[in-house]
Amino acid sequence: MSMHGKVCLITGAARGLGRVTALEMARQGVEKVFLVDWEGEHGTRTRDEINAITGRDTAEFIYCDQSSLAQVRKLADTIKSKTDKLHVLVNNAGITDPVRRLSVDGFEMHLATNHLSHFLLTYLLLDLLKASTPARIVCISSDAHKAGPGLDFDDFNNEAIWKGNIISNAAAFTAYHRSKLCNIFFMQELSERLFGTGVVINAVSPGYFVNTTIYRNMRGMFKWGAMMVFGFGSMLGLNTPEKGARSHIYLSCSPDAENIKGKYFENAKEKAMGKQAFDEQARKRLWALSEEMVGVVFD
Repeated sequence: MSMHGKVCLITGAARGLGRVTALEMARQGVEKVFLVDWEGEHGTRTRDEINAITGRDTAEFIYCDQSSLAQVRKLADTIKSKTDKLHVLVNNAGITDPVRRLSVDGFEMHLATNHLSHFLLTYLLLDLLKASTPARIVCISSDAHKAGPGLDFDDFNNEAIWKGNIISNAAAFTAYHRSKLCNIFFMQELSERLFGTGVVINAVSPGYFVNTTIYRNMRGMFKWGAMMVFGFGSMLGLNTPEKGARSHIYLSCSPDAENIKGKYFENAKEKAMGKQAFDEQARKRLWALSEEMVGVVFD
């Protein structure tokens, strides 16, 4: 797929994997890339960097706190007011935080930011994607989707795992695991629903311990351990954002990926999903519950 004339949107684009992906899209000649993030200073800096590279207003930064469903709806309205086409949607934004927090809508933050926000945003922009075919959606998951027992619908809002504590690194990882499995389930279900539309969707793993800011909220020994792993890994070139974003870029831009759908990638190569990903009953239940929580019904 030639990226000339293409319009793209990347969430979590201010830093890390999203920034690297946006920069590469700019180098490949996109007409417009919308950078979405809650970090305004870094977002505008990335915008300016991209526009300096291309010599034109290729990048546009849009502020959005994706934990808020109202802000996600406002984001979609803003995009529709600015363009009548969208060829690539990269659902990249994500958090992990040992402090249990609730969004303004009352949802635990991992669930709200990592899953529900992208579920709603994709729904709201799907008409633009269908009108711009061939089009692609890329969901950023993680091998963390394999690292737990799966979804617990009796504790879907991730309350019991904190065991009454305000701070828990273990609970945060469980919540993260669940949200990344939600990303996989969402990708699989939507891929089936998009059959024959000209829009394809896939999921990616950035790899292990990629040196981005997603782990900055860790506490105690977990934080120090992460800093050491990230630091040494970056020194050796093993876990850089540039390496982690390979699959983002491949599935967004490569002509070889035009007909790939419903797959999971790492380092621009297909990778096996965890056994948890093949629970079709849980996938269908998640879909229905997500529609109810965000207030939409996919066709």
